[in-house]
Amino acid sequence: MQRADQPLTADTYVPITPGQRVSWIVNGTIGPKSLFIVGPLSAAWQTAWNQPEEWGRGWSGVGKRYAHREADVAISNTIEAGLGSLWGEEPRYIASSRKGIWPRARYALKTSVLAQGRDGRLRPAWARYAGNTLNNVIENSWLPPSQTTATQTAVRSGLGILTRMGGNLWEEFWPDVARLLKKR
Repeated sequence: MQRADQPLTADTYVPITPGQRVSWIVNGTIGPKSLFIVGPLSAAWQTAWNQPEEWGRGWSGVGKRYAHREADVAISNTIEAGLGSLWGEEPRYIASSRKGIWPRARYALKTSVLAQGRDGRLRPAWARYAGNTLNNVIENSWLPPSQTTATQTAVRSGLGILTRMGGNLWEEFWPDVARLLKKR
């Protein structure tokens, strides 16, 4: 059994509870990191590249991109957590417990497409794939026409996996960086 003060890692894995699934959805959608860091950065990045172009680079475009990202995360996370509960798939990032930068980085990248099952073993993250794909199809109902082609929908799905990779790397290494910064 995992102690409350012990971080959850691959070595100390305990399956997610239903309440933790709900918290994962809520925090991933409207938690402080989502609302005040990831959401604004995402909107700024897309505005800088003017994607989608129809929304423009003004404040209205920024607002549309921010709202779109929030809806994207809410839909994707809800589908992933819901299907994952049926299939016994872990939606959270579970730290690796490995030593060394490359073993930890490989694990973080690998677990963008794999997830722990109830037994703690890694397997294909089917609920994640479904959430990522279905949310991009659903988004086509409000996105501008330039973004609703099959190619653009597939690109958004691929970017969903790439952003998961970045998020996993952040979750794996940020605690170490934060400890180093505290020492200074």
